[in-house]
Amino acid sequence: MKFNKVYFYPISVFLGFLLYFLLFNLNIVNPDYSFGNPQLCVELVEYQLKIFDSIITYPFSCDQNFYYTGFENFSKVFEETYNYQARPLYILGGYLSFKITNFFNNIFNLNSDYVTQFSTYLYQLLIINSIVYIFYISIKEKVKISNFDYLVILTIIMINPIYKWGMFVPSHQSATLLLIVFFIYFSSKEGLEVNYKISLIFGLFFLFHRSFLISFLGLILYKNLNRLFRKDTYIKNTINLLYFLLPNIFYESFIRFVLQRSTYDANTEYWGQFVWLYDFIRGKVRYQSEWHCVTIPENFICYLTDFSQMILYILFPIILLLLLFLINYFVDTSRKYPLINQALFISFSLFLFWSLIGWYPPIRFNFYSLGHLMSILFVLVYVSEKQIVNKILIVISLTSAYLFIPHWNSPNISFEFGLFQLISFFCILLYCILKILEKQKL
Repeated sequence: MKFNKVYFYPISVFLGFLLYFLLFNLNIVNPDYSFGNPQLCVELVEYQLKIFDSIITYPFSCDQNFYYTGFENFSKVFEETYNYQARPLYILGGYLSFKITNFFNNIFNLNSDYVTQFSTYLYQLLIINSIVYIFYISIKEKVKISNFDYLVILTIIMINPIYKWGMFVPSHQSATLLLIVFFIYFSSKEGLEVNYKISLIFGLFFLFHRSFLISFLGLILYKNLNRLFRKDTYIKNTINLLYFLLPNIFYESFIRFVLQRSTYDANTEYWGQFVWLYDFIRGKVRYQSEWHCVTIPENFICYLTDFSQMILYILFPIILLLLLFLINYFVDTSRKYPLINQALFISFSLFLFWSLIGWYPPIRFNFYSLGHLMSILFVLVYVSEKQIVNKILIVISLTSAYLFIPHWNSPNISFEFGLFQLISFFCILLYCILKILEKQKL
């Protein structure tokens, strides 16, 4: 029986509820995002539900009202100084999710006061499912993937810290893995040339998340490594870049010339992201805070310091991943990992890109590149494994390692080895024994 991948969306809704129960009811890790520091943006508040006449604890993001105004009324995007005017496609997705959810809320007369929160949760799950599906169609011709495997991949992505905590808030950091799998999909197509259609697709998603620019430039570079310095390559890629910019040109022209308003990008104008480089050349410093590092080499020092914190943050999953690779390197020498070159290329490209942002809050920007790479590598190790028992051991080990990681805003990032880490390590040890026995049998 063919199981349509669309069916995994309601499954992800159930998994999301399960995660919510584990994080905010059983409190398997400290669910207090802010840890008493309001600068870290998210805190837990209590909501009164009319449906069940109960009170639930749910995350409240310091920037969620900016998102919610656009989700509830898309025309707000075009107002001057709207914080997320540079993300219209992302806001449009949230708006459509809100409209659909609100429609069913009215049809069934649920009288819920928190339609926006619930629609945002459903929207984030839609993004997660899109990531999993794009990754699936990228790899299915290279490795056979069952429905169980698909469910495991979905679970691996959902317990990634960016999504484990981020699915309950409206922040568009959920797009950071989407742009990676976009690159992986198009770069993995042998013989595929970057043309105007692909350029326009990436250009549209530039309006979803600005980092799609790096994904697109990375794709051009990856596809032209062997002919990088040819004249016709320059001409063709310049034309493709113009196609990429077209959606943004039309969008900004509409605001400037039809609405007769100036465009606004809070990331650059308020936070000074990347534009500090122009200031540095002019000998100026306009942006200052505990997280701003806007001189060279101070920016790299801050970024690498934060990188060391990210390594500590996911140290145990990194150790597990290294063990898995080492075991298979010595025991299963014939094993190949599909898409690994593409994953490494885009991850390190993004790692270099984020080093220039100039604003380095805890963990997140390093996680957008090499942190996501860990999840991708776990998926590749899993799907390249053939024995079902070995796959189950990988899943148990990975789940135990990732599920109990706290929020990255924790001021006391440290390596802890408790019961669940012990279970995870034991599964890897058992996996190693089984691989050795399997080799001896062969």
